[in-house]
Amino acid sequence: MDLHDEILIIKRNIFLYYLYRQEKLEKKLVEMGSLIEYLKRETALNALEKTITHAQKVQECVRELDIGLQMLLKEKNLDRSYSIFHNVDVIEGDADKLRRKIQQDISRGELDPSIRQNLSHLVKRMDDVANCCTGVARRIVTIPVKFWEQSSEETINLVSQIMKTTVMCGELLDKIVMNFVEDRKNVKEIARQINEYEHKVDLMNIQLRKSLQETHYDVNFFTIFTAGNTFDILEAISDSIEGVADYIMVLLTSEKGI
Repeated sequence: MDLHDEILIIKRNIFLYYLYRQEKLEKKLVEMGSLIEYLKRETALNALEKTITHAQKVQECVRELDIGLQMLLKEKNLDRSYSIFHNVDVIEGDADKLRRKIQQDISRGELDPSIRQNLSHLVKRMDDVANCCTGVARRIVTIPVKFWEQSSEETINLVSQIMKTTVMCGELLDKIVMNFVEDRKNVKEIARQINEYEHKVDLMNIQLRKSLQETHYDVNFFTIFTAGNTFDILEAISDSIEGVADYIMVLLTSEKGI
């Protein structure tokens, strides 16, 4: 075997080793790609599961606010109602912690930026519902008993009914999120029901404004302002729930949903 043949053999062996290394590298890249896709899927699923839990925690805020409001308006038990309003604040704090945890989960690099952004916006809209609940709870305890005593029966009934209708609207919150995460068959129907409840709240709110203006109040001007502000935020709860439903409808038709 002359020198030329030896050089050819060495070149062939180098080429075969290169092919072997290239094959191993490609296999490794395929494995890494599968791992990345798995991490993306797991991160998204974990975030979506927490999003459902967050929706249920927000619902709890709405229900607790209703219990406190009925206790104040119907049973006139101030101490008990104020204690329940404080619970609303605590539950909203728990929802906030859960929201931050979801934000941490979806901030990881495994998720596509569009999915990360959509999840973030969805959670923020649900957080708005809880914020409205605690906004009502914090303000309503500052309204003097004198205001409620001078309010007409119509006013009391309208506030009570607005809250009860808002609860019915809120009961659909976790349902629309769960349906969106699962088979998505009933998302449109649930969104339609939410819109109907929100519209009922709007109509009752107009009646409430008329009733308030037809009542003579002998209270501080700031009390009137605080009460009006509280009723505005009370109405905004169902608006915020509708905002969640509307955003989910956008995601449902979007090419880059969740």
